[in-house]
Amino acid sequence: MHLNFHIRTAQLSDEKSVWELVNELENRNSDPLIFAKIWREYVGHEHTHVWVVENHENQVVGFLSVIGQNLLHHEGMVYEIQELMVTATYQGQGLGRKLIETLKNELKHKDVKSIEVTSNKRRKEAHAFYEAMGFINSHEKFTIYF
Repeated sequence: MHLNFHIRTAQLSDEKSVWELVNELENRNSDPLIFAKIWREYVGHEHTHVWVVENHENQVVGFLSVIGQNLLHHEGMVYEIQELMVTATYQGQGLGRKLIETLKNELKHKDVKSIEVTSNKRRKEAHAFYEAMGFINSHEKFTIYF
């Protein structure tokens, strides 16, 4: 990674910066009160990890969140990437790759069965990125919305 970037564990105080990144990812403004509630859950949960990338001006320009859970059918711990986002200005500089490497380094000494990610079918560039990172497209995801 370029020396002008730094990856660190997210803090509660990163809420606004991450909220802005999620809004960019989803191309909408999410409800800040609902976001704040979920953000506190993320940062305080034992099996949730969140990292942020800061530029040389200490601005958050990317983040990765992952939640782990023990699954019966895997007979152990599985972590699922919930969000991975690098703001458009900083994409293509290896920051997403460094975030995935940070995740893998965090989990490599734990008894983890797998890391999974779900990506919307329209995000073809994200699919190519995950495949380049070694993820295998092995499942279909089905959703019911309420």
